[in-house]
Amino acid sequence: MLNMFIDKQSKKQNEEYTKLLNLVGSLSNLFSDSSVPFLYYRVAENVFCKAFEADNLSRSDCSIDARKNQEGLGRKTFLENNGKTFQKIAEFNKSRDVCRESSERYQK
Repeated sequence: MLNMFIDKQSKKQNEEYTKLLNLVGSLSNLFSDSSVPFLYYRVAENVFCKAFEADNLSRSDCSIDARKNQEGLGRKTFLENNGKTFQKIAEFNKSRDVCRESSERYQK
């Protein structure tokens, strides 16, 4: 089975991540009449990096949003509303062979 980043983090860091996401989500009710929490993508990126002590690269000109222990991470950000989905998708055209090899290695 694929060894996911989140599974490799400490229980304390996973709990901190969950706690921070819940906190930010509950604060969104202060700014909206909706009962559905809204997490602004920059806040979600910052919370991720803070909880997991990762380098935040989201504002740099590269395909990854965070880095920890030489592992690059891309965060998937999307909004879903009434069956319509708006997504931010990265393209890795120049690196597709490297991505394909990495994917095949992890699927074994």
